[in-house]
Amino acid sequence: MATRREFIQAGVAAIGAPLAAGSRPSSPPALYKAVFDHRFPASVQFGSDMAARGVPAYGIHGDITSLWFHDLYHCWKQEPAPIAGLTAHAALFCLERLAWDQGLRVLSRAESGLLVAWTIGPKVA
Repeated sequence: MATRREFIQAGVAAIGAPLAAGSRPSSPPALYKAVFDHRFPASVQFGSDMAARGVPAYGIHGDITSLWFHDLYHCWKQEPAPIAGLTAHAALFCLERLAWDQGLRVLSRAESGLLVAWTIGPKVA
């Protein structure tokens, strides 16, 4: 079984791979937001790591309602921006369903116990 540190590192690496596939080699993929869950130390560390990389991090407490109504809904109406996260399964489930209506899909998913590292973005051709 992977350690928490190894899982976070694998999650960050898994997040970059699908986004990099659709970008030019000279420009890093731009994530609109990284979503983490305050209830899990590994997820909080993920949020800190992503913020240190310049990606705006948004913390939830298991419920994505505020993130959706106050942020993602408005963002995705203008442009289908990619997001990434390390959350519980339920948060990913809800975000995945909401993303479908905007033409976005889950591009990567890596599970470890209660947490899932994931990216949501435009479907890569």
